[in-house]
Amino acid sequence: MIHAKDKGLVKVAVQKKKKGWWLMPLMAVVLIYAAITFAAQSHELYILKLEIKQLEQKIAREEEEKRRLLEEKDEISSDESIEKIAREKLGMVKDGERVFLDTNN
Repeated sequence: MIHAKDKGLVKVAVQKKKKGWWLMPLMAVVLIYAAITFAAQSHELYILKLEIKQLEQKIAREEEEKRRLLEEKDEISSDESIEKIAREKLGMVKDGERVFLDTNN
């Protein structure tokens, strides 16, 4: 049997239960929203990391190309290289040098 004193406690418990009925659905909605947001952001983060990796690889290739071109520039700019190009491609000779032509061809 429920005493009057116990009826008051039951009534208070029922009233508290009725007051906070919206709290559980609200928490469920917030958790679902958080899970969806986390999944979307983790996918975006994965894509961004892939793009960063590709860009870092491109930077490395471009830096290697730059290094190669600088070496080639230094090589071509040397006096020996300039003289070789002048002799072979332009047919130039130094002052005082004799040029022999092969007339058999």
